[in-house]
Amino acid sequence: MVKDNIPIQNLYYLLVYAWDKLDEAAVVDVSGLDVTRQVDLFGSVLIQGIRHLSRRGLEQGYHSRRETIPGVRGRINMAVTASRALPPQGFVHCEFDELTFNTLSNQILRSTIYHLSCVYEVDPSLRHQLSRLYQQMDGIDCPPIRKSLFRQVQHHGNARFYRFLLSVCELVVDSLLVDEQSGRYRFRDFVRDDKRMASVFEAFLYNFYRIECRGVAVKKDRIKWMQDEPTKESSEYLPTMETDISLRNGTKTLIIDAKYYTKTLTTNYERERVHSSHLYQLFAYLKNLEQRQGPDATAEGMLLYPAINKRLRLDYKIHGHRMKVCTVDLSAHWTTIKEELLELTDYLNS
Repeated sequence: MVKDNIPIQNLYYLLVYAWDKLDEAAVVDVSGLDVTRQVDLFGSVLIQGIRHLSRRGLEQGYHSRRETIPGVRGRINMAVTASRALPPQGFVHCEFDELTFNTLSNQILRSTIYHLSCVYEVDPSLRHQLSRLYQQMDGIDCPPIRKSLFRQVQHHGNARFYRFLLSVCELVVDSLLVDEQSGRYRFRDFVRDDKRMASVFEAFLYNFYRIECRGVAVKKDRIKWMQDEPTKESSEYLPTMETDISLRNGTKTLIIDAKYYTKTLTTNYERERVHSSHLYQLFAYLKNLEQRQGPDATAEGMLLYPAINKRLRLDYKIHGHRMKVCTVDLSAHWTTIKEELLELTDYLNS
């Protein structure tokens, strides 16, 4: 099973590529982590990441305050000052902006590490570090963690590392479950969610090839159906065709369809077969690309799966289009995975 074969460090690399946060993730070293559970991985990442931010200086922002004070600061609220007869007492009611560490980004970080420290599967040593880090962030609010908070964060141009850590926090929040009997938190293994991992796998491959394939243009293609007698009314009911990954080098085109399945092949009458629907879908992409002419007219296609129990390199030529069915072993050493993925597209550079 795919879910049981992905080493924790490889899972981290899949995510940072999927999030397009490769440079920021390099700040956090996971190569020597002696952990096997996701909750410990993300706890370690947040501990290292927040310590890095603390050394560099936590984000600060302006918070609007309204307060009755001696002297003047910011703008005087004349209506409140007069109604309360404050001047004879030596006070005025002022409205001013105060620089503070109590920003929403910092609140999410503090709240997330608090919730992680309450997960009973977390390693005791990490729990101690999380609790200590939570105390060190005293003065920053710890609001109830919910998804809507992440949509309220306003990022600045120099906050890329914050965006990376908040991506980790959002994943943690999505994975927390409350144990109804004990009231404590449990961490749901999101790798066991095939739909979610299919999205991660696709985004990982897309950004991997965009970053690592030099001289190759990487994009997603919206492909029009090649109709003989199109009508507007009928065309509106056609399904959308959009590729997962399209690679072009000017003379060759390769369409990759990322498939994250617990079974790479189907079994029919005790014989293994390629998923027919996957093959039909890929062929539809290639056939309808022909109308664009040039390299797209002879585009090649690839169905790319994570390896389950065997390595696949199947190669077909159907109606003028080369089509491959391949796997990548996500249980291998990370450098091997990189080499394997680049080898699959190496002909684009030949």
